[in-house]
This record gives sequence, C-alpha cells and structure tokens, in this order.
Amino acid sequence: MDSFFWHKCWERNKLGFHQSDVHPLLTQYFKKLSLPSDQHVFVPLCGKTLDMAYLAQYWQVTGNELSEIACSDFFLENNIEYQKKTSGDFEQFFCSQLSLFQGDFFKLSADAIDRVDWIYDRAALIALPTTMQQAYVKHLKTFFCSHTRLFLVTVEFPKTQLSGPPFSITATDVQRLFSGFTIECIATNELKDKQFAQRSFEVDYLTEKLYIIRQK
Repeated sequence: MDSFFWHKCWERNKLGFHQSDVHPLLTQYFKKLSLPSDQHVFVPLCGKTLDMAYLAQYWQVTGNELSEIACSDFFLENNIEYQKKTSGDFEQFFCSQLSLFQGDFFKLSADAIDRVDWIYDRAALIALPTTMQQAYVKHLKTFFCSHTRLFLVTVEFPKTQLSGPPFSITATDVQRLFSGFTIECIATNELKDKQFAQRSFEVDYLTEKLYIIRQK
C-alpha cells in the first residue's frame, strides 16, 4: 500500500473510510479534557475529516494529507475561505484557525509546524498495514514534546477475517508501538452493527477503543 493507492481512492471517490459526521468519541471526550484555548492540535493523514472543523472551533489545527483533492474538498465542503502557498515540499492550504500541509507525511518535519499540544489520530494508524505502522509511529513521535498527548482511536476485529484497510490494532499492538510511553485506554465501544465509517464488515466483532498516550 503506497501513495498511488490513496491518490486513486480520492480520484475515484472511493471514500468508504470517510466519516460523514464528527466522530462521537471526539465530541464526548475531547472537551472533557478541559484544554486551554491556546492549544495546538496536529491531525496526521487527515483526509477531509469533519473532526478538523470541530476542533478548529476551539483550538488551532494543523493537518497533513497526501491528496490535494482531500485538502481542497475539506475547505470547499465546509464553506471555509482559504489561501494556498508552497511551503518547501508541501502545498499549504490555510485560514486563520486551520492549516493543511498537502504532501508526504514522512517528509513533514516537526519544525515546519508550531509546537504540538495534542495529536489527533482517528484513522491514520488503522489505515496502514503492519509493515508501515512502526515507521509511521516512529515519525509521529518526532512531533511529541514533554507535554504532548496523543488522542488515538483504534478498531479491533479478528485479523484473519479482514485484510484491511482499516487494519485491526489491538491493545498489545499499541503497547508495542508506543513502548516507553504512558498509555491509558479511556473508552471501549462495541460496534454492534459492525459499521465503520461508510462500510459494514462481516466480522465476529468490531471494537473501537480510545487511548490517551504521552511521554513518561
């Protein structure tokens, strides 16, 4: 699975991974964390998720997305006026509260964006096969500072029943990928209808979990 795969998904409008509403775990838990208004949230592999529009109502948001279609669609579909400029290897789509860096996540440096207070990952890690997960997390950790926390949403299902994406991420996987970090699972939802975003899966179970992860 490479950049070609994701570009084709956007070009062909095959967006079964796109959620048409703000994620309920975000609305249920993020504001309960009582964050100051000056917080900066980074959203890697963001697509055109409505979660960014929700977050930008309260905090500064920076997203990263491979597809130019996704970046422009986000602003157009949410009726947000934006500007565009070239920033190194990236095209930057931006307005006052929100900025999207369009390009390869692995080429994005933490120095290119402001200090990150929170990282919001609802569908980035689970979009990547096992062979790419370690590299993704390794680069993601470069955006952490001493106070940064990761709001990570995962899905679990029998790995033999669905090849992905999405890919099943178990608690053991999270512990392995974020070894040396403090990990707290604060919510577990059994998705009884086996529905994920715009897709339904024929699996024995489908469980969504929310983790808060930070450096020790």
